[in-house]
Amino acid sequence: MFSDISLGAAVTTDATVTLDGVLQEESLLCGAECSSTKSPIGGLRVGWFVGRFPWLGVAGDFSVFIQSWGIQSPYEVSVIPISALLMFRAPLVRSPEHPNGRAQPYLAIGPSLILSTAKLAEGQAALGTARVGSDTSVDPGLDARVGIRLIASSWISVILEYRATYFTPAWQIQGRRVATSVWTNHYIIGLGIHY
Repeated sequence: MFSDISLGAAVTTDATVTLDGVLQEESLLCGAECSSTKSPIGGLRVGWFVGRFPWLGVAGDFSVFIQSWGIQSPYEVSVIPISALLMFRAPLVRSPEHPNGRAQPYLAIGPSLILSTAKLAEGQAALGTARVGSDTSVDPGLDARVGIRLIASSWISVILEYRATYFTPAWQIQGRRVATSVWTNHYIIGLGIHY
């Protein structure tokens, strides 16, 4: 079994938005000013590689990231993907002490249940016209990863990983239906514990 704690950067490609079914000129995260937004990401993964088939494993992953963090945008989107992953690994640099290799490139893919909350701030607080509307949506999504695990000792490893997530949420904010698609690239480093 293993547990991984990870940190990194999430880079979300900006996407078009429909309001009540009408395509808008401005995009979800940064209007016409940029093509992607960056935010921090943190996560936890717990998994197990099958003893009889050491190249095959399963894992559950929980992470959090916030879109448009630090960007001038009317929308702020918080995302929590909960993923079930099928993992495949290859053993490199094998030794009697490390029969599964000291370097383990891996591939993981699986479905996600993605909780997202969109907040829309309008008006100005100084004038007393400020208001914030928000809604939470739960949508299916896709989670795919490629990475390498570098074994430091019998119970500690370092992971380097690229991850892609995709989902299509819709929120009801201030009486309007806001719909879009969210494609995010994640660049992750983590610490693994083996037990």
